[in-house]
Amino acid sequence: MYAIEAKDVLRYFLGDWKVQRTISGFGEIPGEACFHRHADNEQWLDYQEAMVLPNSDQQKPNAFRRYSYRMTASGFDIFFSDGATKGDLFLSFAFTQASTLTSHHLCIKDHYDATFEFLSDTEFQLSFSVVGPKKDYAIQTRFTKLLA
Repeated sequence: MYAIEAKDVLRYFLGDWKVQRTISGFGEIPGEACFHRHADNEQWLDYQEAMVLPNSDQQKPNAFRRYSYRMTASGFDIFFSDGATKGDLFLSFAFTQASTLTSHHLCIKDHYDATFEFLSDTEFQLSFSVVGPKKDYAIQTRFTKLLA
């Protein structure tokens, strides 16, 4: 089993990643993402992704999202960095074992359960299940580091 300590997570994420996302009932979404240091705080990372939505006439990215990853003693918090929820906390992750972080978030009446799993030095996975009165879907995203 691959193991990582909370203090090493920031360094682990830094760089460019290939992204492959699967959303139940929607399909496959390829793209790329980048983690870079925040200009004002060395314990924060800025994350941005550029994805290609399915059934698009284009092969270039047409869906974009940004987040701020803020390191904590036991994991990290993810904040929205764009849109109407900019600055709001999205998810908090704490280690449950040496390679896995988990989070639960209630958004109005919808329950978001998420798991980060570190698979190797160059690969991790983020899985979500979202269940509520109007939502019932799963998202699985695999990140593979692009090496220079």
